[in-house]
This record gives sequence, C-alpha cells and structure tokens, in this order.
Amino acid sequence: MSGEAAFAAGYVLVLLGVVVALNSYGRKPTSAWASRVFAGYRRAVPDAPEPADPADWPHSEVGRFHGVIALSIAAIALVLVGGVMFRHHRPPEVAILVAVALPHCLLLGRRIPRLLRQPAPPLG
Repeated sequence: MSGEAAFAAGYVLVLLGVVVALNSYGRKPTSAWASRVFAGYRRAVPDAPEPADPADWPHSEVGRFHGVIALSIAAIALVLVGGVMFRHHRPPEVAILVAVALPHCLLLGRRIPRLLRQPAPPLG
C-alpha cells in the first residue's frame, strides 16, 4: 500500500470525525434560556421576560446549517477518495479506501433526503 493512499484513508477518517461532531453539535439547543448560565437568573427573577420561541430565525436554522456543512465535508471526503483511487487502484488500496468512504456514503444517503424534506422557515 502506498503512503499517499494510507494518508488519504487516515485523512478521510479524520473528516468522518469532523462530520460526526458537526452533526451532534447541530442537535444541541441554541437558545440562551436553555443554558445553565441563565438557570440561576430564572430562579432568582420569577417575573423574567419570556424566552424567545425556538422556532425563531437564528435558532431554527442552526441544525440545518451544521447539517449542510457536515454534508459538504462528507462530499469532499468522497471526492478525495475518488481521486486517490484513480491514482492508486491496486486491490488492497481500493478495499481500504472503499471501507473508509462507506460511512460518508451512508451519511450522505441518509441526511440529504431528511435535509431536503425539512421545510425552510418563512422569511420576514
């Protein structure tokens, strides 16, 4: 196995870790009222103003933003694997590169339809 193919396989695995981290970060609530910083304030001030609706603009788009960035990174990883397979196409190299590209393919196949079905919030 060539060093270039091994480096590319390792890099694609690192990109998989970045994709997983972005997906998990996109699922966290972004409302300031959901944080632990304001927990004491909410207890101390019973007549505090109502928190913003989580469907309001900046909070409703955080998950979609992180999802699109994660999908872009997964697509870049697949392009990288394709380029390396074009240069190094011996069977052991192809097997390892396909093995590290498979999670990205599964992620793209699962997340793209879900992201396209999710309605965009109204503007204004």
